[in-house]
Amino acid sequence: MGKLTEALERFGRDYIDPPMMTTKEEKDNIWVYNQLHQAGFLNTGMKKLNLDSKYWACSKKEFEDWIEWDWTNGKRYISEQYDCDNFAFSFKARCDRKIGINTVALVIDYGGGHAYNLVCFTDAPAELYEPQGDRWVKPNASKSKTEVYKMTDGYIII
Repeated sequence: MGKLTEALERFGRDYIDPPMMTTKEEKDNIWVYNQLHQAGFLNTGMKKLNLDSKYWACSKKEFEDWIEWDWTNGKRYISEQYDCDNFAFSFKARCDRKIGINTVALVIDYGGGHAYNLVCFTDAPAELYEPQGDRWVKPNASKSKTEVYKMTDGYIII
């Protein structure tokens, strides 16, 4: 019975409306560029690839309410089948599809050998997000070779 309840909790949410975004604001490529540049993400060797010409962003608080609702982090990690890039792709796609927020970027970090997300907000600086653990992370280009959020070589796809 526990597994059935867990499955309903995890997958049933796709049929329930997520939290409402009341501060969703339309933005453009220049705004996104400025957000990424001011947060220091474009000064490190990363390249930005635009997917849209119009963007919609929300407040950090509302985005954190969405994270609480979202279940991407509950997926099972399977090496080379459902790993870091799949988590990051899935999280970005769910934000686009479920709440209409497309200011979530897919970060392909060749320097760190990892994929994760980056989020731009209407009321706070852009931040890195680890979808596998539901947590905000800091870039660590100056730390040890084992760190995965290097942000020194790769792509920010937004």
